[in-house]
Amino acid sequence: MCLVDFFAACWLKKLRYPWSRLRRWLCERRYLKTELPPAKSLQEVQAHLKKITWTKDGLFHLYDSISYPQTVWAKKKDDCDGFSILAAELLQRLSPTLNPVLVTAAVMPLRKSHTVCAFRDGQGLAFFDNARLRKGNYQSYADIVAQFTRRADRVICWDAVKPNTFERLEFKRV
Repeated sequence: MCLVDFFAACWLKKLRYPWSRLRRWLCERRYLKTELPPAKSLQEVQAHLKKITWTKDGLFHLYDSISYPQTVWAKKKDDCDGFSILAAELLQRLSPTLNPVLVTAAVMPLRKSHTVCAFRDGQGLAFFDNARLRKGNYQSYADIVAQFTRRADRVICWDAVKPNTFERLEFKRV
C-alpha cells in the first residue's frame, strides 16, 4: 500500500467524521436555526438540491468535511458532501423509511473522491449524486460505489455512514 492510500484510508476511517463534528461546532452553529424547505416527493427534494451551487471546499475545510444541512441551505453552495447531507436530511423528513445514508469513496486521483446520498427505493437502493437522482438496480452500497466511481483510476476505500450521527455502517478497503 502506498502512502497516499494509507492517508486516504486513515482519513476516511478515523479522521473525517471527528473533523467534521469539530468544524461544525466551531464554524457553523449559527446556521442551525435556518429552516430547511419542505419536500413532499423525491422530485421536490431534487428541485431543492438544484438550487445549490457546487463549489470546492475552502481552505479551512482541510481536505474535506461535512457541513450541517442548514449551512448548505443557507449558503446555497457546497461540494458533494453538502449536497449529500442536505439530501439526507430532506429525505429523512420526507419519510424515515427511506433510510438515507452517506456513501463516500476515496479514489485515485484523490480529487475524484466523492460522496452521495443513498436511500431505500422500493426493493432496492437509489441515490442522489449532487442534484441528480440516480435510480437503477442497486442492491447494495457496493453497487452504488461501483456506479459513481467508474471514471476513477481505482478505488482505495469506501464507507457508508448514518448522516445524523456519522455512525459507520460499512467500511471497505479495496
